[in-house]
Amino acid sequence: MRHLKPIQNVFLRQDYNIGKINLVVLHGFMGSKTNFKNLVNSTQISKHLKSAYLLDARNHGDSPQTQTMSYEEMAYDLKHFIVNHNLDNVVLLGHSMGGRIIFSYLENFPNDRPIGNVIVDVGPGERQGKNYVKKLQEIDLKNKSLKDIETNILELVKSKEMTKLIMTNLVSTNKEETNVNYVWRLNIDSISNFQKQGNKEFRSTYDGPVCVICGERSEYVNYNDRDRFLQVFPKIDINKDIHFIAGAGHWVQVEKPREFINLTSQYLSQF
Repeated sequence: MRHLKPIQNVFLRQDYNIGKINLVVLHGFMGSKTNFKNLVNSTQISKHLKSAYLLDARNHGDSPQTQTMSYEEMAYDLKHFIVNHNLDNVVLLGHSMGGRIIFSYLENFPNDRPIGNVIVDVGPGERQGKNYVKKLQEIDLKNKSLKDIETNILELVKSKEMTKLIMTNLVSTNKEETNVNYVWRLNIDSISNFQKQGNKEFRSTYDGPVCVICGERSEYVNYNDRDRFLQVFPKIDINKDIHFIAGAGHWVQVEKPREFINLTSQYLSQF
């Protein structure tokens, strides 16, 4: 991986100095570092933490924009971040794309193990993502109200949760003028190329404790997929370590925050 050039991830740091855990949080596709801020700041989770680091992935949020983007590169970015900040007792938490960054990290850096991992609604197997970014690129943002843009996005992705997430990536360019125009603050071209790659299958020999939290109604992981996690977590107990929250979809932490916080807190209490 010497040919890869890591970025300096922009991040939020929250210090608690209660527990010993340094929690590193990786958001999902088209998300940002603020997505998990309130959840991590809850008393039930923060009571286990020394600090929390919430990262913007490359081409997302305020992090540098690059022409290339792959899970291997983002794993290297994560490795670079952990080393540069001299973090120990690291627990990684990742939702969707963030969870797959963790899989890539464990696969590529088997000697630099975190003490734990929380994987949120994503599996390690090969699959094709829903490539709607190409169509997002085709939306004309000029001379449109936010409401009109929101309607266009909702018609495209068919999900209110995803629409709200995507909308956070719009910024205005001329606030002082009567007609406000909007642009993407993330690198939508590189992200579109990344999504076209589909998702590779990951494997690792990580044998530490892990917690997998999924939505019962998720389109990404289902109950019959549990055995797939053995290819990245050979010691996982698929009956005890994988949780499906009733009534929740892919955005399990948004739809069922109390249940998500309870499971995460219970897992972190062992360290």
